[in-house]
Amino acid sequence: MRRVLVQPVTYDEAKLRETQPYRATVAFLREVVKVSCMAVLEGEPGTGKTFGAYSFAQKRSIPFITAVEKVVMEKAPSRFFRSIAAEITGRQPVSLWDALEMMEQWASVNGTQRAIFIDEAQWLTGKALDTFRRLHDTTGVTILLIGHENELSRMLNRYPQARDRVAMRFVVPQLSMDDYRLLHGNDFNEELLHSIYELTEGNFRRLHRVVSLLFPYARARGKATQELTVSDLQVVSRYLVLQW
Repeated sequence: MRRVLVQPVTYDEAKLRETQPYRATVAFLREVVKVSCMAVLEGEPGTGKTFGAYSFAQKRSIPFITAVEKVVMEKAPSRFFRSIAAEITGRQPVSLWDALEMMEQWASVNGTQRAIFIDEAQWLTGKALDTFRRLHDTTGVTILLIGHENELSRMLNRYPQARDRVAMRFVVPQLSMDDYRLLHGNDFNEELLHSIYELTEGNFRRLHRVVSLLFPYARARGKATQELTVSDLQVVSRYLVLQW
């Protein structure tokens, strides 16, 4: 039996930056960091919101924090905020209150509009969210909450004090057919590309999952990827889980 190693497809980052979801996300973030506010960046899982926000934050030296699962945060809130303070300030706090004081000092630098990006923000507990809300209120630091569409909104609706501070919101769109052509126009024929688009519904994670199987499938059959047909796609995706 011939064995074929399935390797995930890697993408040219320059091309990803040209996609409509990435460009729209960056345009929103440019406006967010100009003002003192709390803001929300939402999207369906797999739309690329984390990639866009992380890339933007890296270029501008903005702290990018991934919220731990709620159960961990509830058991060790002090450790969570002490790790954030250490990451942001470069100093190790000795207590929760020391961590909060260090973050306030960092955010209160005159003449500098500070920002903190928090990914997977739907996992924040009420106490954690309120701490970030108070940090915004006392220092003017911009707080961007990044999370799953609907889940993040439901979480905020439980805490109106924080929700009412949110001044800007953006939902990351799905990839367009033009984005599919940009990413894979040289790999697949137009008919197959349309079928891939219909199957994955513009979701980048689903697209990545499908094409990561199509390439080894073509190699195993001695075909060029441009020769693959819709029937080949149906074979590859027959048992593939794209969404629940």
